[in-house]
Formats: sequence, structure tokens, C-alpha cells
Amino acid sequence: MISTVNPNLDDIPQISKEMKLIENELMRVIEEGDESIRGILKDFFAGGKRLRPKLVLLSGLCFSPVNTKMIYSAVAAELIHTASLIHDDVIDRSDYRRNRPTINYVYGNHTAVLAGDYIFAKAFEVLCRQNLNRCMGYLVEAIQEMCTGEIIQARESPDLTVDEDRYFRTIEKKTASLIAACCKSGADCGKADEVQIEKMGLFGLYLGYAFQIVDDILDITGDTSEMGKPVAHDLEEGKITLPYIYFLRDRVWEAKYRYTLMERNLATDMKYQIIRDLKHSGAITKAYAKAEECVKKAKEILNELPDSIYKQILADLSEKVMLRKR
Repeated sequence: MISTVNPNLDDIPQISKEMKLIENELMRVIEEGDESIRGILKDFFAGGKRLRPKLVLLSGLCFSPVNTKMIYSAVAAELIHTASLIHDDVIDRSDYRRNRPTINYVYGNHTAVLAGDYIFAKAFEVLCRQNLNRCMGYLVEAIQEMCTGEIIQARESPDLTVDEDRYFRTIEKKTASLIAACCKSGADCGKADEVQIEKMGLFGLYLGYAFQIVDDILDITGDTSEMGKPVAHDLEEGKITLPYIYFLRDRVWEAKYRYTLMERNLATDMKYQIIRDLKHSGAITKAYAKAEECVKKAKEILNELPDSIYKQILADLSEKVMLRKR
């Protein structure tokens, strides 16, 4: 079967008109702000995959034609995602994202935190204005989960006892919860029934798992120019992600690097030595296999929903998550 979406996730012709509406509305929301906030945020909003608003739209279109609620729910989802990225950059002390300096790097942490808070507030303003109360419920719950996930990871890093189950509990909160909320929001706006909304949320959960696993792999194998941010950042931050969990299952590597991985501010040569050994260990292959399992489960859940071109696009999109380079 010929794929219906572009491998880079950036172009889905079937919803291009709707995505333009969402993009225009995002820019309008930013333009509403004071001149100082506009100057800070406009560049940050440029680019991006817009995966979350696409998931809102596609999930809704599986059940009904496009409507205003889908558009504004998608806008709110992207605003929430963007706010979380700004706060993540502060937490991770990141200097670059999408090949651009981060807000915290240019303006400092104080301004970056307030900019993220401002965008969160605008997201809730959009949801309130459009009476999207159920969508707000899904998204608020996701924000709570994201914050909890960040706190758990910060408290545990570095912790070499992290196993696969704990890793999945953390990424469910940090990443998958918002993707699931986007899918549920879209289905709700499309007037799906309760069972269908929950199934769409479960699809989003497994898609979110796969997305984060691939993200963690790209932190090791990615190219800085394509990623738009430095690689091996997780290693520097003491985050034990799935590739490292599989790596440390080998007693040889565990004995060699157990204490080294618990150190912060690793020397550059040691960092690249760890990455070289990890790449040769088979851990990356195992992590990709786990992501593929998650994609398979996501597609199995989709099979329980009504057939449509939009359901097929979601299935294709799930496959393309495995081919990401950024």
C-alpha cells in the first residue's frame, strides 16, 4: 500500500487547509500579546512538526466532518505543547532547539518561565472561549501528568535501578499523556461515543510511547544539524532511558560504566566512548523493536474503529514515527 503521508510528518495533504487555519490562529494568539511577548514568542512558534494538532484533527475527522471545536482544540493542544517545551528547556538548561537559540538562552530563565506560563494561560483562554470543557479536562489531566513525570525523573536521575516498567510509567506521564489527550479531544469534538473516545486515547498512548522511545534513541544516534539540538543530552543529564536500560543489562557494560553513568558533567571523550559502546551493544536495536511493538498495538486499537481515510492516515503516521530523524 502506498503511504498517504510524508515521511517527515510535516505534510498531510488531506488536512492542509485545516492546518493553515490552525497556524493562522496560533499566530493570532501570539499577536494578541504585548509587543515584548510577541518578540519573544514569534520565532519560537516558527517551524515544528505540529504533530499534536494533527492528531486532534485526524482523530476528530475519523468520526465527523471538520468543525470549529476541532480547530480550537488543536490550537490549544499546540499551545500547551509549546509551553511545555519552553519549560523543558529551562529544566534541561538547553541552549538550542530546532537549530535556534532557546528563550532561556537568549532572555534568561526568569523570562522563559513566564513566557511558558503566558502560553499556558492563552491555551486555557482558547478552551474557555469555545466552551471546550471536556477537552480542557483531558488536557489539564495531561499537564498534571507531565509535571509529575518531570518531578519523578528529576528525583530519580541518575538512578541505574530504573527498569523498563518504571521507564514506561515515566514516559507515559511526560509524553504519551498529552498525545493521548490530543486524540481524545479530537474524538470528543467529532462526537465519538465514550468507548470510541477511550480507544482513541489508548491509540494515542501507544503512539506516545513509540514517539518517546524513538526520541530517546535519536538523542544517541541523531545528527545535531538535523535534530536542531545537541545529541547525548540525556547522558549529560543523568537520564537513564530505554537504550541505556538495555545497555546495562549486559553485565560487562554494567560493570564498566555503572559508576561513570552516575556522574554529572562527564568528560566529552568519556561521553563518546559510552555512546560508541552502546551503539555496538545491540541496545539500539532492542529499543527500536520495543517502539515497533508499541506502534503495532496502536494500529491494532485503530482497527477497532470505523474505517475512513483519516484512520488510515493515523495508521500511516504511526509507521512514520519510526522513521523520524528529528
